[in-house]
This record gives sequence, C-alpha cells and structure tokens, in this order.
Amino acid sequence: MKRSLLVLLLLWLVVDGSRGFAADGTVGRIKTASAPAYVMRGTETIAATAGMHVVRSDTLVTGKQGSMGVVFNDNATLALGADTKLQLALYEFNVEEKKAGFVARLRRGTIVYLSGLIARMNADATRFETPVAVAGIKGTKLAIKVDGGDGE
Repeated sequence: MKRSLLVLLLLWLVVDGSRGFAADGTVGRIKTASAPAYVMRGTETIAATAGMHVVRSDTLVTGKQGSMGVVFNDNATLALGADTKLQLALYEFNVEEKKAGFVARLRRGTIVYLSGLIARMNADATRFETPVAVAGIKGTKLAIKVDGGDGE
C-alpha cells in the first residue's frame, strides 16, 4: 500500500511538473555537463551547465573532451558522449491530452537513451534519426554511435 502511494505521488509530481514546463517550451534540464558542451538555441551558442533548461528545438553539442546528461520532463534520460551533435526535432509530453512524442536527429557522436513515460504512453512515439538510419524505441534502452556525421 505504501509503495503504491509512493509511486502515485511520484507520477503526480512528474505529470504536474511537466504541465508547468510546457508553457515556456522547456522539455528538460541538463543534469551534468563537462566542457566543452554547448546548447545551440536559435542563433545563440550557450555553454551548457548543470540545471540549465533544455527547450524544444535546441541542439546539444559536445566537443572532443565534452559530455552531457539530460533529464527530460517524462523522466527519460539522455547521455551524450564526446564530439556529439544532437538536434531535438520534436518533444511533446502532455498526459492530460494523451499527447506524446520525441524525435531527435543525431548528426554525429554517441548517445545512450533510457526511455521515460513517453515510450510507455505510445511505443511508436520515440525516434532517433541519423544520416544513415532511423531507430525507434520498442524497449527501454538505446545506444547509437554515428561516425563522421554531417561534417559540422
């Protein structure tokens, strides 16, 4: 009984927290960042720091010695290795409206993804696109490495 209540409380916190972030476009937060690591937002390039908000359509970039960890509003986690460039193409998470979607474009580098509530709501809603393939999430974990990439 106590465990069920704890699970329901945690789920409520996640759902309630996601409603507040949706209005300003925030889709998650950077949990860890090791320089060089950047967030490209529009025409700005911002040094990534722990606690920084991640917004729809941000591009996450790490340098040759950099890394970054992101926790999304649905509790999914994403780790970026060195020399990685990943563009968030779509992020939608609204439990009340039963809308869920996550699409990211990995241009180069290495990522490890652990799915969150979006994958549980809709098994086909999460997708990673690379220059040579598209990977959908059917389980909970995914690791991708793209060598070379777009040359940027």
